[in-house]
Order: sequence, then C-alpha cells, then structure tokens
Amino acid sequence: MTDNGIWDYPPDAPVVRDGSFTLTVINNPAPHEIQSLPQHDHARAREVAASLVSVAGVAAELGRRRATDRIVHDTRADLEQVRIGCWGPVTEISDPALAYRGGFFPLAEQAEALAEQNPGAAVIGSARIDFSIRYGAWIFIHPGGKHLWAEGWPGDDPWSVEGSVEDILGVFEAHTELDSDFDVDADPSVMDFSEVEDAVLGSLMPIDRRKRLLSTFRVERTQEAAAHLEETWLEE
Repeated sequence: MTDNGIWDYPPDAPVVRDGSFTLTVINNPAPHEIQSLPQHDHARAREVAASLVSVAGVAAELGRRRATDRIVHDTRADLEQVRIGCWGPVTEISDPALAYRGGFFPLAEQAEALAEQNPGAAVIGSARIDFSIRYGAWIFIHPGGKHLWAEGWPGDDPWSVEGSVEDILGVFEAHTELDSDFDVDADPSVMDFSEVEDAVLGSLMPIDRRKRLLSTFRVERTQEAAAHLEETWLEE
C-alpha cells in the first residue's frame, strides 16, 4: 500500500461517493472497421499507466482482470489504483483521478495529452460523480480536428460546452440507439451525452468486450492529483 506523504487522509479513509471515469484511445479510427482485437499487452499497459498526468510512478502490479469487472473504490488506498487495457489500436484507461467536481478538468487535460501523444487517434471519455445529483463531463476528440467538450450538472445551468454534438456524430458516422428521437440541438442541461459516447464508441468498436483482459496497477500520485482525489472522493 502506497503512502508517500502527500495524502491528508489515511489509507483506510472511506470513499463517500460513487462514479465512473474512462478514456478510450483508438488509433487510426474508421467507423465499423474494428471487428476484433488482439490480446491485451500488459507491458504496454504499464507504460501507459506510468505516463498518466495523475501518476508519479507505478508502485505495484495488481494482476489482470476482465474489462467488464466492476470497479470498486472503497477506501483512499483504492484511489491509487488505475486499470489499463491495451488491445492493439485500442487503449482503455480507468482512473478515478479523471473525475473532479468542476473548476478544474483532469479529464480534458489527460485527453488532450493523449491526443497530442497519438496524433492519428480518436480520444473519447467521460467522468461522472454521484453527489446529490450526478455531475458529468464528456470529451470527444477526432484526429481530423472536430472536438466536443461538455460538463455540468443535469437539469442545471450554466453548462460548459465547446463543439457540436451533431458534428461529432457526423464525423464519427455514429448513430444513437434512439436516433429518431434524439435531439442534437437539445439544451446541454438535458442532453444525453452518455448516449453520444455510446454511439461513437459503438461506431468505432462494434464488438463484445466481455472477454477482454486488462491490467491493474497501484500508482504513486502526483501531489496535485492526490489533493483533487481527496476533495472529490473523500470530503463530505
């Protein structure tokens, strides 16, 4: 268990809320072309984990698990875990440090860093946190230049939005499951950005992920990441 002096809370401090946090990088994206993926590359996954903005170093390898296994973060020590899947052209990152309650946007920072490192890749991701209502942030980066960023609280204003839902669905040739009823011009406070995320990923990777494996690592956090993790997940 890592405790490198940058934390204010002890390792067994309870996490007080739930959420989700994932970024997916797809090299040379082409709609509907990825029908299968190679086996998980553990060595590459370790390299990705070490390169994350929120990570100062990899402290331990915690083994492999199925990509569909539920992510459980019960204590502060669990916030030192990241999961990385590397399947050929696709990299999937699950890191609680991607989520923050607003005012600072680690999801966007990490996504933009990945896009810069992989100039021919699409980067798609989201981070959601359950407070009394669920805060959400979404990002979509297409290598051709189109990009969509949205963050806010459902049903509330103001929202921060850059880019167009219609443009993103168009450039990825993506269609929502509720396409006939989906309003691309809806107000951001009621827009279903998760439906947009599912549509884009489904267009690029229309394959079953239940048999995929990924790697879990315990990492040393940067001081800034530790402070944001404590504020987001541990403070009432």
